[in-house]
Amino acid sequence: MKIEVQKPNIVRIAFHQEKGDPNYGSCMWAYFDFDLDKYMLNIQSDAEDGHYRWYATPGLESFLHLISRIDDDYLIHKMYHDRQIVDIDATIERLRDALGIGEDDQNDDLTDEEIEEREQALDDLQGLFEENGGDSMSESTAINLMESIFNDDHQDFGLCDIWERVCMDYTAGQKRIIQIFKDYVQPKIRELVEGENGQKDAD
Repeated sequence: MKIEVQKPNIVRIAFHQEKGDPNYGSCMWAYFDFDLDKYMLNIQSDAEDGHYRWYATPGLESFLHLISRIDDDYLIHKMYHDRQIVDIDATIERLRDALGIGEDDQNDDLTDEEIEEREQALDDLQGLFEENGGDSMSESTAINLMESIFNDDHQDFGLCDIWERVCMDYTAGQKRIIQIFKDYVQPKIRELVEGENGQKDAD
């Protein structure tokens, strides 16, 4: 076992909301800690915490330079790779295609009665989703509800591998943190990078 006291080389960018700010109350505070040596970002906030460590490439670019150029889709995937909630609309649309009644994947062999039956099943499922958590529903809950509709002995839709039809999404807190990063933190990082480059030119 090895225990040591470390004093990492960290740049912290602090975010605090004030009354009158856009989206006031969605995230009152957040600390973005950038470990410049280990290429690690640690976020603590009242909306969502997160962390990720990149492979250090000091010979190619500094950590701040790396962070200054990444986009928000990339960052949210790295920071929160496990999507935690069900995207209800996307799940319903995926099921619609699987059932042959989607706009881009229609089954012309279905009768009007079969189409109506499938539409009713999706309406029933949408209602169950909303009754059981809505946008905060877990994947396991969604799968159980889908099985209650599509594995019903009285209805044969030929829909297998139901669990593959669930579309997951990031939480509102995770999306908010990434938005704060994009709108406020990353511009400040770019200022720091420009300062670094100016110092190098001066040297």
